[in-house]
Amino acid sequence: MNNRILLVDDDYDILSAYKRNLRRDFEISTASSGIEGIERIRESEPYAVIVSDYNMPKMNGIEFLSLVRKTSPDSVRVMLTGYADLETAIEAVNQGNVFRFLTKPVNTESFINSLSDCCTQYQLITAEHELLDKTLKGSIKVFIDILTFTNPLIFNLSSRYRTMAKKIGEAIGIRKLWEVEIAALLSQIGIITIPTEIIEKKSRGESLSPDEEKIYLSQSENSRNLLKNIPRLEEIANAIQFQDRNYNEFFTESKTLSEEEFPIISRILKAAIDYENSIQRGLNQVEALKFLKQMSHKYDPDVLDALEKVITGVRIERMMKQIRLKDIRISMVIAEDIKDDKGNILLRKGYEITDVLLLRLMNASKVRSIIEPIFIFE
Repeated sequence: MNNRILLVDDDYDILSAYKRNLRRDFEISTASSGIEGIERIRESEPYAVIVSDYNMPKMNGIEFLSLVRKTSPDSVRVMLTGYADLETAIEAVNQGNVFRFLTKPVNTESFINSLSDCCTQYQLITAEHELLDKTLKGSIKVFIDILTFTNPLIFNLSSRYRTMAKKIGEAIGIRKLWEVEIAALLSQIGIITIPTEIIEKKSRGESLSPDEEKIYLSQSENSRNLLKNIPRLEEIANAIQFQDRNYNEFFTESKTLSEEEFPIISRILKAAIDYENSIQRGLNQVEALKFLKQMSHKYDPDVLDALEKVITGVRIERMMKQIRLKDIRISMVIAEDIKDDKGNILLRKGYEITDVLLLRLMNASKVRSIIEPIFIFE
């Protein structure tokens, strides 16, 4: 259990007394100003509780805890003051999201009990985050495994979408890159709701009937419906729903949509998916970029500019190396088709190895001979 406490007060004698009285129950750090307190937070492991005096020069307790709220949002915040003032207390709660407000002088037993309650609150906060993370990662893995089993080709394309979308996001300066990556990786999950015969016709380049086309185009909406109720995937689900939208349909001189109506992640997905699909059809990088620029009205200009920067900075030639089948690891990218001794293709060039594909490959090696060495990209 994290019992690390940061005490901030400009009175050295008070800090010394706190440290002496609390050190048996908690791991105590001290700072004599708000500025020093922020430095300690940034340079150390997370604090469970941060306690600040209200009346300090240069930066008072409310200003300090407001910064703490941004710098260390999970830390439980406590305000100490020499006088009970309702207006100050309300301001501390509103601006610093203070969990507890204590009036000086506070006796040692009460202080220990209050800090223990704060540590318990910190455990609840971090436990909830961990549960959400595990739920999120588990849900994503299930969907990826389903897509890998039902349509390995689509999964491989989704992996390429993720790589390109991440590069575009980095070029633009997107803060939550993980959302861009997950959105791209799950962008085609709705394909599992589409009848196999329609998917096969589409992959062969055959024309679809109006009804079939309508069903096929419903996959983005279906993807959203599959993902929208998973904690922390709500925005990603919304972005996937709008990934097929053309920029010019929603951004004109007379009409501008909000970020919620046409998220930046949707616009990144539109460019990344169309670019990678062009590569899949046989165009090289320069030709694919030119193809998209000829239809520039479909894309966010900033996204298209970012894509061009990414493409012009990409090494087209990739180095290959040979390995044994037993040395294949997750995240490796296959450089040449993996075949058995009868010429059957087990995994195609360009596939990124997942735990599911690795298991499938190892199981196949138990019942048939796989040609070695295996070629992967470095």
